[in-house]
Amino acid sequence: MKKYAIFAVPLLFASGSIMAEDGIKSSVESGLIFTSGNTDTRTINVKGKVEHAKGKSRNTLSAEALYVDGDQGKLSEKYLGEANTAYQFAEKIYAYFNGKLERDLFSGYDYQGVVSAGVGYRFISDEIMTLDLEAGPGYRQNKLDAEEADGEFIGRLAGKFVYNLGKKSVFTEEITSEIGSETTITKSVTAVTAQVVGNMAMKVSLTIKHNSGAPSDVDKTDSETALTLVYTF
Repeated sequence: MKKYAIFAVPLLFASGSIMAEDGIKSSVESGLIFTSGNTDTRTINVKGKVEHAKGKSRNTLSAEALYVDGDQGKLSEKYLGEANTAYQFAEKIYAYFNGKLERDLFSGYDYQGVVSAGVGYRFISDEIMTLDLEAGPGYRQNKLDAEEADGEFIGRLAGKFVYNLGKKSVFTEEITSEIGSETTITKSVTAVTAQVVGNMAMKVSLTIKHNSGAPSDVDKTDSETALTLVYTF
């Protein structure tokens, strides 16, 4: 299991929901850390997001990159791009289309790409918490290193829970599972964000990804722990 502690200082706009106000919201998050002593490491973490909402539709583009270098050379290098569009056709119901492409040089795969479409429903919506669940079919294409690409149809399940712990802190949990006959990939992102002063907040997050079909010489589970300073505007 790979574990990386990442310290980042991002600039961002808060993301909206399917009921977001019209307009464009964007975010960029970057982190750089150097350690020395018993172990020398260098970590670069960059994330960006652009969200456009108009009427009953919302479109989101996001990208991220992670690079970790240490005494023994490169420890991790991965890139992820994702696009999502959603259209609200009832008070709590929306349709979505999602596509993403991931390249992780230490996963045993040259790349993994997924497209899916389905329906989402907001089960809980009040001032304290929200809960959105999504489900739909999709298709995943994998390319293992030095092998031809192959693919399979999948079922996608996803959920996002947001809980306001107080006026200055919030808890979020996002989980996605792409279920196929050969491989199931599940990703969980758990985070707590607390305002420190003004527009400055501290965020602690844990990302866990499990790939049941990972090659035998690669760990099936990856985890990333991040301590982040957040500046919003």
